[in-house]
Amino acid sequence: MPIHQPFSRLPVWLRRVLTLLAVMVLAALLTHWRQNASTYATGFWDTGSQPLVFGRMLQIENHQSAPGGFMGVYTQEWSDGQNRTWFRENAPVRADDFQSYTHQSGLQGWAFGQLNRVFRLVQPSGEVRETWLYTTNCILFYTAELLLAVAVWQQAGPVAALVWVLAAVFAPWPQRGMKDLYWCLWTWLLPVLASLLLCRVTARKGRTPGWCFALVALAVLVRCMCGFEFISTFLILCEIPLCCALVQTLCVDRDPQAARRWLGRTVGTGAAALGGMAAALGLWLWQEVQYFGTAAEALASMTQAVTSRVSVSDDAVRAVTIPEVLHLYFAENQEPLLQFGPVTVTLLPLLAVVLAEAAVCAVLLARRRQLAKLAPLATAWVLSLAAPVSWMVLSKAHAAIHTHLVPMLWHFALVPVSCLALVVMTKEIAVLLFRRKPDLVASH
Repeated sequence: MPIHQPFSRLPVWLRRVLTLLAVMVLAALLTHWRQNASTYATGFWDTGSQPLVFGRMLQIENHQSAPGGFMGVYTQEWSDGQNRTWFRENAPVRADDFQSYTHQSGLQGWAFGQLNRVFRLVQPSGEVRETWLYTTNCILFYTAELLLAVAVWQQAGPVAALVWVLAAVFAPWPQRGMKDLYWCLWTWLLPVLASLLLCRVTARKGRTPGWCFALVALAVLVRCMCGFEFISTFLILCEIPLCCALVQTLCVDRDPQAARRWLGRTVGTGAAALGGMAAALGLWLWQEVQYFGTAAEALASMTQAVTSRVSVSDDAVRAVTIPEVLHLYFAENQEPLLQFGPVTVTLLPLLAVVLAEAAVCAVLLARRRQLAKLAPLATAWVLSLAAPVSWMVLSKAHAAIHTHLVPMLWHFALVPVSCLALVVMTKEIAVLLFRRKPDLVASH
């Protein structure tokens, strides 16, 4: 008897619990296998921001606080790594050793600070607790990726799901960055996970409960409270499942009434995401007022932080053009996006292979008048490309000077979606080329 048959007979709640447990166990195994939690084995990504979190954890550990609520804190020397050294050495600190960083809200520092206090009950070594915190962060990232893979399995089969996982396991940038306590890469995936759940519940119930939209807003809120950078990328990601469902009902199912309903859900999801971002901005303003003492100074600080990142105009930010930024990341930057031993895959070859196979698949489908079948996958791929590019356009100044950060965006979600598309299109091409036509089968 196939294993899925007895599993499908279990109660729904039990299947969900077992699936989640299996996902978390596999996430822990991947973390151990790839040595992601090691302080040095996989390297670091953006060491300048992590001191904010270590400083906040030190304050919580020493029952201290700083103006601004739970905003992260540096020592008097910005990004110098002193906070991490003190944390590893269990060094005593004073409140006036720190200064708040007002360009972010710092939820991750507060959350890891509470977790560190729990770890401190059983582990006095700062170095060991640092590894434990990295381990937690990596397991959460792999868990989020594996939950996405489960959704891919349900839509495109086990091979596509496996390829999705491999696109994370053999990606140099996430391998370095998933443990980073400041960036918390797993929170980057929360909005798309929330929107996938919304689609799943809608398909099962035939309607979308309000709590699904609230969950999308909460996911975006959490992401923004850990940092507003790259927010356009995450706002686009959470729309991808809705847009694919909309295109499926419109182009494949040819059901205009259902398409209108999915359009409404797509707009509602976008509104919920923007609501979560607005709530995060409100909390950030509250923290700024606590720090500066007046709303006017708080607004001035927030405005300066936003305009230094968002390309309002060339007069307000660094004079760099959007074509220059796009050329930098599409052509000049040759960082590998995937690495299998000595074999590496960079951006342009990946794009070229996907587009070439898409052209072949489109021609074969068009000959059978089935071109619409490609529309949902094409929608997902185009939006997965638009997600990282949106930040390069919206925040060209920030992108131009942060070449050590921005290439990570290709993994949210162009790289895994491209790998998924290659599997799906290869399968479709094989069927179109080697399966006999129905009329020929009938004649025999």
